[in-house]
Amino acid sequence: MHKIPLDVTILFENHPCEIMKIISSTGLKANVENIRLGKQTIDYILCFDKDIEKSDILKLKSSNVKVLRLSESRVWIRTNSCIVCKILYTSDVVTEKVKLIKNKTLLYTLFVPNKSSLNQFLFNLIQNGIRVTVTNITEVSNIGLTERQMEILKLAYKLGYFEDERRITLSQLADKLGISAPTLEQTLRKALRKIVKYYIDEYE
Repeated sequence: MHKIPLDVTILFENHPCEIMKIISSTGLKANVENIRLGKQTIDYILCFDKDIEKSDILKLKSSNVKVLRLSESRVWIRTNSCIVCKILYTSDVVTEKVKLIKNKTLLYTLFVPNKSSLNQFLFNLIQNGIRVTVTNITEVSNIGLTERQMEILKLAYKLGYFEDERRITLSQLADKLGISAPTLEQTLRKALRKIVKYYIDEYE
């Protein structure tokens, strides 16, 4: 049976992330511009709706997290992974977007390879007492990625190949996959071309 990848939007109603709770307490609104998941820690690049005061930075730092001000309204934050982040890290999902709605309520947009992976992800969340509501599921059926291309893209993403400062090189990733670097490069290029074409066609 053909496995169709999905774009899924999920509302988390009791998200345990302490940093999001602190952000909400400041009265500021923020969107997650970028996110990097790890086994023990998580990195956020947050973009606030207005300039951040020094007092707000101190509040963020009070939660024993590392905070670096990137601009007047953007900050980089590293904090310990909560149970949701750990489940995200170990699941077959890619985090596309995170939006803070209010205290402990976050809206996630995820890319999921198939319905089975989505069901397992939701099961793991519910087993850990996380209340979630799936608000939207869209089949991404026109991209046409092969299962091998999907497998390689997921591994490349999870290992940090697409980060601004790559955590793994093309050669290292190729070694993990048991293929040559030129073959991997060609596979990635073909897969990314399909994804770019899909989104260009979708929004034209």
